[in-house]
Amino acid sequence: MKRRASREIEVFSMSAIDLFAAAMGAFALLAIILLPYYQNELREKTPDNAIAELLRAAQESSVETEEKKKALEVKRSAMAKNVSDIRSDAQELLNRLRAAEQSLLEKQAAATPPPAVVMPEPVAEEPGPLPEPATVSFRFLGMNTTADDVVIAMDMSRCMGGHETSVNKAVERIVLSLQDNHAVKIVGFQQTDAGPRLRQWPPGGGLRQINAGGTKTGAIEYAKGLTRNFGGSASMLDAFDKMLAGPGQAIFLVSDGLPNPRANDGLSPNRLISEITRRNNGRKEIHSVVVGNYFDYRGTVEFMENLAARNKGQFMALASTSAGVCD
Repeated sequence: MKRRASREIEVFSMSAIDLFAAAMGAFALLAIILLPYYQNELREKTPDNAIAELLRAAQESSVETEEKKKALEVKRSAMAKNVSDIRSDAQELLNRLRAAEQSLLEKQAAATPPPAVVMPEPVAEEPGPLPEPATVSFRFLGMNTTADDVVIAMDMSRCMGGHETSVNKAVERIVLSLQDNHAVKIVGFQQTDAGPRLRQWPPGGGLRQINAGGTKTGAIEYAKGLTRNFGGSASMLDAFDKMLAGPGQAIFLVSDGLPNPRANDGLSPNRLISEITRRNNGRKEIHSVVVGNYFDYRGTVEFMENLAARNKGQFMALASTSAGVCD
């Protein structure tokens, strides 16, 4: 059997390899020759002094930045101290204001005694006219007015029963404290089955001068007669409507402070005060004297006190030692 001859295929001949090697060598030689020129061009574009200046500027900027940082830190510390000082000053001022407020409250509390609900009347004291300043023409147990014409309104409701002595003493002290320049009128009011009833002295609906003969005695005796006829409810709204339309500059109400809404157009005590105040419209003073065991009933003192306060009047409370018929 005949063997086949070996065949080898070569891509590049020796001449091609020689050509490539010569080209590479020529490129390397050209690169070596041109390298200094590239370095010179780089130095021309970026001179040494410019590099030095950039370096120096960078160092100066670093130093400046550090100084600014230190300055900012100093300012921050100063501002923090200022804030702390402001807080301290504000707290000190607040403490001073609180101390001043507390001192003012203590002075006011010392200067203004707390209002006494019960003011016991003197036992062994003969009532009579008291010397008054020129600006005050009438005073009754600390209640005063410059009005010359006085109306004494007596609550004759059933609940006033048992307090006749206190009512009589209150009216007697009012009448005996009046002076010659005053005129007086006694009014008793109550709600009966037939409707509101108003009794008054002197007859005719007018007032009687105190300096007229027998005025004080007549007023006191008439009031005592009214206390013997307590009954029904207190028609306070009707009574004030008539008294406000009649003579008199000041009204002194003597009551237990228990107005029945059914006898006063269904008005609650607060609404009754508002309605009386509206009808009065500031024309007359309304003073109030509460009698009886008012501690046993909620709102009695408050009703009488607010009625007087809203009508330029003053308030007085007289306790009773006897039990009322409503107790």
